[in-house]
Amino acid sequence: MKLIQYMLAGIMMLAASTHALAQKNLVVNGGFENELDGWVDYSAKATPYMYNSGKMSGAIFSSDSSKWIGMHQIVSLPKNSQYILMSAKIKVDAVSTGKNSWNGALFLFETLNKQEIKTGEGINIASVTGDADWKLYEKAYIIPPGITKIKLLFALGYVTGTMFVDDVSLKVITQSEFEKYL
Repeated sequence: MKLIQYMLAGIMMLAASTHALAQKNLVVNGGFENELDGWVDYSAKATPYMYNSGKMSGAIFSSDSSKWIGMHQIVSLPKNSQYILMSAKIKVDAVSTGKNSWNGALFLFETLNKQEIKTGEGINIASVTGDADWKLYEKAYIIPPGITKIKLLFALGYVTGTMFVDDVSLKVITQSEFEKYL
């Protein structure tokens, strides 16, 4: 009888830890409270003057529409991850419209294998132009076999203007949570 109780307790603890893992934000410094720690930047800045929550946000400024200016972070996925939810709050000021339909203030991601080689095309989550107040952008995604990392990117893609980014998150979710986004 005690053996069965111990086994049930172990199963309950395992289930609780799996649920906790499913809700953990895997992005390092997604609120930019530690400046740009965890981010690889191409002229991005952290700013205390405009933020959605906390005391800082990431900011990308461009006055040259011939350049791609941004920042990224490569996030390692836990083993056996099947579904993820990526999200960020974005605010833009005076972002121009570029020559191509994909130009603008961009939030996108790329899938990477174990060797950090990009597989497939990048997937756009948001492309914003003009002026827009803080808005949540999110995408649920099924992890293909062989994918072990996600590269989150924020950029001003060949446009001018200002993009603010805050509350960046990537979480492993369950199938039932994924289905809510279909």
